Amino acid sequence: MKRHLIVPALLLAFATVAAAAESLVLNGSGVRTKMILGAMYDLSLYVPESLKGADAQSILESGKPMEFVLLIKSSLITRDRFVEATTEGFAKAADAGYASEKTPAFLEQFAATEFRKGDTVVMRYGPDGLSTFYRTPAEGESPATEIKLGAIPGLDLKKALFAIWLGDSPVQESLKNALLHAK
Repeated sequence: MKRHLIVPALLLAFATVAAAAESLVLNGSGVRTKMILGAMYDLSLYVPESLKGADAQSILESGKPMEFVLLIKSSLITRDRFVEATTEGFAKAADAGYASEKTPAFLEQFAATEFRKGDTVVMRYGPDGLSTFYRTPAEGESPATEIKLGAIPGLDLKKALFAIWLGDSPVQESLKNALLHAK
């Protein structure tokens, strides 16, 4: 094939692949609250259009790209408390059949992260596995500074993580309902 024909063919192939990929849409969002302490964080679930409004099981089992965006609302959330609460969530998820040997690697990503009110944790599942990003508003600057904490391959970790909020024993039932039913 001649060189002048290869470039347009490659561009067409890339455009076709890009068009086939679904963009993510908001499925639902809610607030994690604790008695007396109030709002701890806001959590939003983004899924492909084809999964919008799907039940929890379908979202958990899907290997399609999706993400959770967690916005820290309370200064009571520290890295240690986040890791502790997530560890407990992973244990509940494992009891419900969503175990992963990669959970320690996920938690280790936060070893050098200092959590502050207003910061955001993005947990994105895609072709490279589960990627975690940490955004912190730069003082007096916009947009926020985003740091990629890591990427861990495998659908099992995504299922375990998403089961913390969408599984049979979610961290908070009203939050699960809000994530599954956008208003």
